[in-house]
Amino acid sequence: RQILKAMDKILVATSALPIYRQSAWSASQLGDIPYLGFTLVFTVLIFVIELHLDIRQLKTFYATNTLPKELVKHIPNETFQKSNAYGKDKFLFKIIESTFTFLQGVALIVLGYLPYVWDISASLAGKMGVMTPDYSNLFQEIIITWVFIVLMTIFDTVITLPFSLYGTFVVEEKHGFNKSTLALFIQDKAMTLGLTFVLGLPILSLIVWIIRSAGPHFYFYVWACLCVVSIVLMTIYPTLIAPLFNKYTPLEDGEVKTAIEDLAKKVEFPLTNLFTVDGSRRSAHSNAYFYGFFKNKRIVLYDTLMKQVELPELLAILGHEIGHWKLWHTVQGFFISQIYTFCLFLAFSYVQNTPGMFAAFGFAYPSGASAVPMPVFIGLMLFSQTFWSPVDKVLSLLMTFNSRTNEFAADAYAVKLGMGKDLAGGLIKISIENLSNMVPDAWYSMYHYSHPPLLERLRAIEKHTAAKKNE
Repeated sequence: RQILKAMDKILVATSALPIYRQSAWSASQLGDIPYLGFTLVFTVLIFVIELHLDIRQLKTFYATNTLPKELVKHIPNETFQKSNAYGKDKFLFKIIESTFTFLQGVALIVLGYLPYVWDISASLAGKMGVMTPDYSNLFQEIIITWVFIVLMTIFDTVITLPFSLYGTFVVEEKHGFNKSTLALFIQDKAMTLGLTFVLGLPILSLIVWIIRSAGPHFYFYVWACLCVVSIVLMTIYPTLIAPLFNKYTPLEDGEVKTAIEDLAKKVEFPLTNLFTVDGSRRSAHSNAYFYGFFKNKRIVLYDTLMKQVELPELLAILGHEIGHWKLWHTVQGFFISQIYTFCLFLAFSYVQNTPGMFAAFGFAYPSGASAVPMPVFIGLMLFSQTFWSPVDKVLSLLMTFNSRTNEFAADAYAVKLGMGKDLAGGLIKISIENLSNMVPDAWYSMYHYSHPPLLERLRAIEKHTAAKKNE
């Protein structure tokens, strides 16, 4: 009851916010739904929940001095202590960063940051000469949106840069994982920003154009467009984008390549190429994955992974990855993402012209027959913060649960191939080399982990192995 009273006070107090409002703003447009107050209350609620979970995990690191008995025979105590020390540093840093991000986010909403930056963007667009009758309202909106995104992205990059630097060159460096240099770090940031603008701005312009031109059922056309875009990006990323950051080298002929090709033939995996990537250029962490459509699959192995495990363990790990393909997890993930996108824009179509949503955040909703519609991108941002935010959080939890279920299933597939013992050994070695969290808090892992904790996977592998022996 006290919590409800506190929330009610917050909702009442936010009626006078945000501080900055556009000049034509009118309180008469606010309506009965406290969009801003709801956003702040939900933001605070999620922050408190996630902070509580972070603190639970941090306390677990400090309270646990010994490994679970199943792991004692596999993991040296010295490694466990290093893992705990790494976890403590990561979570202390995470709590500080997330608290700053939360306070910054709330402050920007309260101050009216969004309408302020939009007005600046419109002013800059005017200085560029596009805010004249010679240009259509749609073209003007797209240019202002571009300027808005560039300003927002630069601001966010500058604000988060100290945390990125500290996380990479202090926390990761301290525990032996960082292999990057400051020059490489800056290069990666610059290239990421460049790709964001080069790829993101045209795609966003296309979305704005479709929503403005396709009528009330625009959500179908936006979804179809983004579906094609996602397929194109998945196609070009491994061959055109990823090589900008790392060097991909065909795996040389030898025992490893032959063994992997034999495994692929055994399970009818349509392998066409094998690559190694210089992951060690930036980090000591390891990974392996495959990509490609239909009968054109390619496997990528991190050079760090190949140094950390023996060949039978590497094959078992790949058996797990192939299990995702065999069990249609990749296709499942793609279709789920498409359903998510369709539902998001379908829901947005019902509220995109809601005056109260815009007015609550300081935007002046236009009126009159000749009024220019509110910016599409701003509408999407506000919709994501208000109506969609709770839905997205629930869906995120469901997707986390689904991902963990798929990981168990892929492990079971590797066991079915007779690789249970080697898979367990490989997972243990990867956990040791990456100083993974070996004592996860149950609630924290359930909320955050897309992959089950090591101990849960080992127990499941042992169970499946025993069942296979009894068949």
